[in-house]
This record gives sequence, C-alpha cells and structure tokens, in this order.
Amino acid sequence: MARNQQLRVLQALDVARTQLYHFMAIVIAGMGFFTDAYDLFTISLVADLIDHRYYPDGQRGDYLPVLINAVSLCGTVPGQLVFGWLGDKMGRKRIYGVTLLLMIFCSLASGFTFGKSTNKSVVTTLCFFRFWLGFSIGGDYPLSATIMSEYASKRTRGAFMAAVFAMQGFGNVAAGLVGTITSAAFVNSSQDKIDYVWRIVLMFGAIPALLTYYWRMKMPETARYTALIAKDAKMAASDMSAVLHMPIVPEDDGVNELASQDQYGLFSSEFLRRHGLHLLSTAVCWFVLDVTFYSLNMFMKDIFTKVRLLDIDDDLLKPFKRTIRITGVHTAIAAACTLPGYFFAVAFIDRIGRVKIQLLGFTMMTVFQLCLAIPYPKWLECNRNKYGFAVLYGFTFFFANFGPNTTTFILPAELFPARLRSTCHGISGAVGKIGAVVGVFAFHLLRNQFRTLLFVLVGCNLVGIMFTLLLPETMGKSLEEITGETEEGQTLDDEATTVNADDGIHVVPV
Repeated sequence: MARNQQLRVLQALDVARTQLYHFMAIVIAGMGFFTDAYDLFTISLVADLIDHRYYPDGQRGDYLPVLINAVSLCGTVPGQLVFGWLGDKMGRKRIYGVTLLLMIFCSLASGFTFGKSTNKSVVTTLCFFRFWLGFSIGGDYPLSATIMSEYASKRTRGAFMAAVFAMQGFGNVAAGLVGTITSAAFVNSSQDKIDYVWRIVLMFGAIPALLTYYWRMKMPETARYTALIAKDAKMAASDMSAVLHMPIVPEDDGVNELASQDQYGLFSSEFLRRHGLHLLSTAVCWFVLDVTFYSLNMFMKDIFTKVRLLDIDDDLLKPFKRTIRITGVHTAIAAACTLPGYFFAVAFIDRIGRVKIQLLGFTMMTVFQLCLAIPYPKWLECNRNKYGFAVLYGFTFFFANFGPNTTTFILPAELFPARLRSTCHGISGAVGKIGAVVGVFAFHLLRNQFRTLLFVLVGCNLVGIMFTLLLPETMGKSLEEITGETEEGQTLDDEATTVNADDGIHVVPV
C-alpha cells in the first residue's frame, strides 16, 4: 500500500450513496443540538419569571439576567475542551453517551432546589446545575461534528453536518413554544404558580435527550477513529460493512503502514506549520460570531423593549402575560428568520462552499447591523419604525445561520487529522463560547448604549471576514485529502467509482 493511499473502508464512506444510516445519524446527532439550543435559550426566556418571583421590587439589581445567562455558557468552555480531547483519546461513541446522560440529569436537576425556596438557594442551585448542563452541551459540539463528518460522503458532508446543526433552530423555536404554552396554561393562576412554569420549561429539555440515548448507544464507532486511531482494521471493516450493507475487506497492512508514519502531536512544530493558521482562524471566526449571535439572541427581550416592539411595561403585575409576549416574539423571530437561514445553509453548503458562505454571512451581517446602528435614533422616534427594525434584526439572524453560525461548526471538523479532529474542534468551539460570554457581558455593560454595541459587533464581523480569507475550501474533498493524510488524486472520484451491495467497491475506468 502506498504511503499516502487512502484505506478502502474510508473510500467506501467517501463515495457511498445517501442511505438510511445517513439520515439516522443526522437525527441522532441533531437531537443533541435540538436539546442544546433548547437548554441554552430557555433560560433567557424564563429569567423574567425568576426575577419577578424571587426579587420583587428590583431587589436583585441588574446582575441576575447576566448571571443565569452566562453561567451555562461558561460551562460549555471546559466541556468543549475536555470532551473534545476525550473523543480523540477514548473514542467518539464512548464519550457521546456520557455527554447525553449528563445533559439529561442536569436538565432535570435545574428544576429542583436544595433547601428552602429562597432567592439565594434557588439561584445558587440553578447556576450550579446550569454550569454542568453547559459542560455537557459543550461536549456535544465536537463529538457531533466529528461523528457526522466522519460518517458522511465527501459529496454531501457539508449538507449533512449543516442539517445536524440546523436542529439548533428547531430547538430555538421549541424553547419559545414550550415557554408560551406553559405560561398560557397558568395565565389565570396566582403568582405562586410561577415556580411551576419556569421549572417545567427547564426540565422539558431532558425529554428529547432521553429519546435519543438508546440510538446513540447503538451507533457504531466511526471508521476513521477505529482504523486511523485505534488501528483496528477488522473492526472498522466489520462496522462499515454492516452500515453500508456491502462487504469490505480489512486492510491490516494498510493500517500498519499508517501506524508507522510520523504522526505529529497538537503541540508540535509540524502541527503549527500545517494547521496552526487553520486553528487560529477557525477559533477567531467562531469567537467573533458568538459575540454577536449570543448577545443579540439572549437579550432580544431588552432590545425589542427599547424600540417598543415588545410592550411589557403594562404587565408588571402579570408575569405570565409578560412571558407569553416575550416568548411569542422570540418564537416569531426564530421561525421567520433563524430557521430559513439554516435551511439555506443545508441547501447551498455543498454548492457554494463553506468559505464563500461564511464570507457572505459576515458581510451581510455587517450591512444589516450598520442599517440598525447608523439611523438608530430614528428607530426610536416613531412607533411605526419598530417593524422595520425587527425585519433588519431578523435578517441579521438569517445571514448568521446562512453563514458563519453554520460554517464555524463545520470547518473545524474537516480541517484537522483524525487523531486531533475532535480536540481541535473543541478548542475552536471553546474559544467561540468565550466569545458568547464576552457578548453577554458586553451587552450588560453597554445596555444603555445599544448603538455603540452594534458598532462593536460590526467590528467583530470585519475581523471574521479577515480570518475567513485565511481558510481553505473543503467542499468536495475527502477528509484525508483536506488534512494531507492522502495526496490529492489518491482518493477515488465519484465518477470513477461505484459501490455495489454484492461485490463491494469497484474502480471503473473513466
């Protein structure tokens, strides 16, 4: 076997036609992101209820919304680093179930309180479990991205990964719907029932995670981990033969050949030469994207209240109606702008390419944020202007999702070699979530200077554009070709290859 020739089992995956197992993998990995988005965004929706119930008359000051919004994001940072590293050391599948179990437990525990239900005990307990919930959510990012990238064919890899990430949009919509329905169910109840509403909304996040645990445990380990990291050619061939419904002959000699190659580590000069710029660029792009995405998403209520699109001042004594209005606006923006952006990303990611879509997204986000920032005083002058503000605000989210919010998730799972893929994705994602925390605190500091914040976000987008230009295009290439583990031209072309269920892989002259 030539030093840079790709293993047959990996060639089979790269040229495989779309099959049922692809859709199963999308749903199994995607439901994790559904849960992730639901859990991360519900807290911003119920924060108003918690504030009203435990801190009447403004006793808590301004720190509570920032604290409970930021604590889970803080947990995602070490979660991405730890589980990303473990995914490369112990296997994607083995760690995949651990993140889900922790997510289920912490979602349920978020609805309980240790000791008496005083404001201190409630907030302390909530923050404790929200941190560990964030830790588990952080772990789901590198594992889901790596598993989907290693399962998909090179022709449809981008679309399948984007479809997994698009489940985040459905989770966002579900967060609004569950919050609205639960609040409506208690709308005529006394304020003592507030505790039921926010606890039910938070604990509901455990349900989709519970539904997917069994199927996650049934997934076989990815062939790239088994063959390239665990060096088990027979297991890789066996697992993928069952998945693809075709015989694949184990290549012990090929795996041994790969094992004898010089495999540089994360902190080596060789990694720095080959992938240092890639890691820096993916991390910076994710950082600046999350500064914008989370500051505008998690504080949507405060922003829309400023422009009078959301009128909740008349309902200070009716917390359930306030929550219904807040969740209603959140759901409308998510359904009208957030979800379509994900759909466009799925449709065009393997036609336009990752880098072009990321550049388009950052550019259009800059345009729409300038349209919000430059005439900002005008938006506040006339009540009719609020609808134009909402449209431009919504387009910012559309191009975030049909842009860097999707591509920053995809690119780190494609650019790095298999033995470092999950780790590097975790590093990029952790830097991104640091950006999310920065965005939350930036909004808090500039909450009375929203126009200034918008200009800061424009600057973040421009930084994202510059670092995107340093990234290579990965569309249509095998993972080994992208990372340099095989030379260009050594992988099988789609046109020259057929996969036959009876006889395996055949190379056909073109």
